[in-house]
Amino acid sequence: MKINLSSFLQLRFNIFMCKKLGWRITFFYITMLGKLYFFFRRKERWKIKNSVKEVFAGRKSRFEIKLITRDIFRGIVSHYYEKFFNAYSSPATLRAFVKTHIESTGIAAIEKGLSRGKGVLLITGHVGGIELIPAFLCDKKYPVTMIVRFSSDHMRNTAMKQSNNFSTRIIDANNTPNIIKAIFDNLRENRVVLTQCDEIDEWRPSPKNRMSFLGKEINLDRTINIISKKGGAFVVFGIMHRDRNNRYKFISASMGEIKKQFKQLTDASVGEIVLKYLEQYIYKYPEGWYQWKKYPAIEHVPSSGTMVEKSLYLPQLRHSFGGVS
Repeated sequence: MKINLSSFLQLRFNIFMCKKLGWRITFFYITMLGKLYFFFRRKERWKIKNSVKEVFAGRKSRFEIKLITRDIFRGIVSHYYEKFFNAYSSPATLRAFVKTHIESTGIAAIEKGLSRGKGVLLITGHVGGIELIPAFLCDKKYPVTMIVRFSSDHMRNTAMKQSNNFSTRIIDANNTPNIIKAIFDNLRENRVVLTQCDEIDEWRPSPKNRMSFLGKEINLDRTINIISKKGGAFVVFGIMHRDRNNRYKFISASMGEIKKQFKQLTDASVGEIVLKYLEQYIYKYPEGWYQWKKYPAIEHVPSSGTMVEKSLYLPQLRHSFGGVS
């Protein structure tokens, strides 16, 4: 089995240590393991560094890129700490944490969507404290379904057990024959289905529609557009922003709100909008995105054919990204 950071951290001894150390010390333990992993996995480390350089070349100085890269590695470690905390903390501890450490803005969009009775498609990215979104929404009494691809049977069993404590439903991407059908079934039950728009390995590029994403001209992924059109659900874009001192902010807005504020997006598809907003977030908070090692896998296509506006400038969304300090 190929060892990656996730499987390395989930070695039985590391899980045992994290359960025994307490959460404050566990963070430092995972940080130490992360540094050890990237010390030996130099190719992966350099892949991340080169991706950051490519994206921010011409935007930031060499010194700024160095600081951004340092913070990105810290963000990757924070993500895995949150994954462990979400999976192995007691239900009482997790509930107490989301009540005291997470605030929100724009959550009325989800309430509006559920009031229509056709479900809410909540689209996010591999950014910030995504692992905390289900527990946060369940604490608000929203029926949540999330799509997950597990890296080990142990993590699958642990996540399934924890999800039962929060009445969260999981669509196991590895063992579900028809994921799209499962999504539609959950939307018909008027649930909040959480999915991601930057599953780079799973993208199904459109042969015609193209756009710019993080400096690359790409064929637009069709998956989000198919789900949003055929599912008939209310579509919301949301991110769990990770701030300092273990503070988080869940930021969300409906597609209608976004289009109302930004007229240039009126004719854009859902897939275009969410990637553009994710791109905006990554440029502003690069330390929150943990897909940097997959950036080279994003295909750069020739400049012929239909092209979604490349230089689309998105000012700060009034009640979402602009609210993050």
